[in-house]
Amino acid sequence: MKEFFRTYKIYVVPGIFLLFGFASPIITKLLPELLGSMVEEMGFPLPEMTWEDSYSQFFKNVYQIGILAVILTTMGTIADERGKGVAQLVLTKPVSRNGYVLAKYAANLLIMSITALLAFHATWLYTKVLFDGTQYLSGLYATGIFIVYLAVILALMIFSSSLTKTPVASGGIAVLGLFITSILSLFSKGLNKYSPGALVEYTNQVLGGTANTTELGCALLVALGTCIALLALACFIFQRQEL
Repeated sequence: MKEFFRTYKIYVVPGIFLLFGFASPIITKLLPELLGSMVEEMGFPLPEMTWEDSYSQFFKNVYQIGILAVILTTMGTIADERGKGVAQLVLTKPVSRNGYVLAKYAANLLIMSITALLAFHATWLYTKVLFDGTQYLSGLYATGIFIVYLAVILALMIFSSSLTKTPVASGGIAVLGLFITSILSLFSKGLNKYSPGALVEYTNQVLGGTANTTELGCALLVALGTCIALLALACFIFQRQEL
């Protein structure tokens, strides 16, 4: 936690998330005016923006650019410290290797989960001011789904970082894993409903009130199981590596 607060990480990810939190409702509100003349020339009517559009814009931003920022700031979590000898110094203390790996994961997940919640509340506040009928709980539930997805991405980052000694290689493995996760839903109906990548679509369904709670619950359990498996592999690999 001290490392997080004493480095640039405390500014990058929270800053990006909060920027999207404040800006998404404003962009959604101004979109009809910005595109008004273009739409009139093309002859397509532009639907009226609602609170759901504002929330959707926020989650679209954090699922894309926000997750990319998380990868870029955490790709050296273990790999960089191994390469610079910091991990060796820490492990000379009464700190287990498993504890070292899990502490990295827990600290990052805690900070980024709090950041995601703060960013959502910024979106909710501005959406409530700009749009009528704004609902709070559906957005909060969607944020919870995003945090579970974030937990999977961070577990993937810890796993990839435990494999290498360079942040770039770790980031490359994580991006590959993220790509595979995002396309798993294309291969079968089961993966389309229950793979971690399906959480992105469930976020939109929760906002629209169309989510199947049973299928969503199963997808969340699969995501949590994926986190546990990735962290177990990370600990197993790190235990057997020469520092």
